[in-house]
Amino acid sequence: MTRMVEDPGKLAPLTAAGLLITDWCSARCRHCYVSAGPEGRRWMPVEAAAGHLAALARLGVPAAGIHIGGGEPFGDFDRLLQIVRAARAARQSVGRAGVGYVETGGFWAADEGTVRERIGALAEAGMMQLSISADPYHQEFIPAERVRLLLAVAREVLGPRGVRVRRWKWLQDARDVAAMSEPERLDLFRSFLRRYAERMNGRAAEQLAHLVEQGHQEPFPDDCREAIIGSRHVHIDPDGWVCPGTCAGIAIGRATADRPLDELVRTWRMEDAPLVAALVEGGPRRLADYAAGLLRGGSGDTPRIEEGCADKCRLCWSVRKGLALAGVEKKNLQPASSYLTT
Repeated sequence: MTRMVEDPGKLAPLTAAGLLITDWCSARCRHCYVSAGPEGRRWMPVEAAAGHLAALARLGVPAAGIHIGGGEPFGDFDRLLQIVRAARAARQSVGRAGVGYVETGGFWAADEGTVRERIGALAEAGMMQLSISADPYHQEFIPAERVRLLLAVAREVLGPRGVRVRRWKWLQDARDVAAMSEPERLDLFRSFLRRYAERMNGRAAEQLAHLVEQGHQEPFPDDCREAIIGSRHVHIDPDGWVCPGTCAGIAIGRATADRPLDELVRTWRMEDAPLVAALVEGGPRRLADYAAGLLRGGSGDTPRIEEGCADKCRLCWSVRKGLALAGVEKKNLQPASSYLTT
């Protein structure tokens, strides 16, 4: 049953949030909707993370509803550990738990000693669960044996319920994707997409959408209210940009020391964000109309709306990328790097 937002022009109360503490990653996975990769340079300062976590505590978001991801947060383990500790400190009055889970692709899990030490330290700091990403897109860059080692040791340290694996069935007989030819990889990705849909945002829209697109799949939704302002879940990027949990590149605002997350959520009004309003009230087709009218009004060329979009997210991405490259609507099309890095 669809949840209704109490006020149609405000954000629903948050119940979950993710701190995406970096856009750096050892891999350039083709399904990455935030377009992370080795070229990423942004890292969330520990002080900023502590501020976001304190705001989440004030908003009443439970520790179990908070996760830390990226990019690859294990790319700077000391920073990651400090942020998990900051999550516990933000909740001293309500218990010891820090964060619900931390995400990783496991590139760093080269030896048992390192894995045991790091997972133990995070558990002591307040991490409740480790979430491991495993699928053909990750295994194009990260050997499956490292992921299996990470899983085995993490289970010993955290217990069976302290670890979860994305695409568990894949990991059981993961193939050597890196050794495949490009046509073989594309066939694998195509078959995998038939089993597991991906968000066609960011790099996924650029590199995977053509594997599933077969003309417009009607009907597109009449609105995106639930996904954008009714989801009760946000992601906060390294620079404080706050995006709906499933809609990368659409910023509802920027959380800073002067305007912390809880104040942003409390004072946000859709009437101040016409791009967001177009999506909320009319879905990707309304957004396309809004973009065409905006750019015909003198801001640049009308963005090319690619034919045969796989789904609503692919159409939305196509329109938003056109606007971003035209240099308009910068306030809500953030982070800007997500539209430039593919």
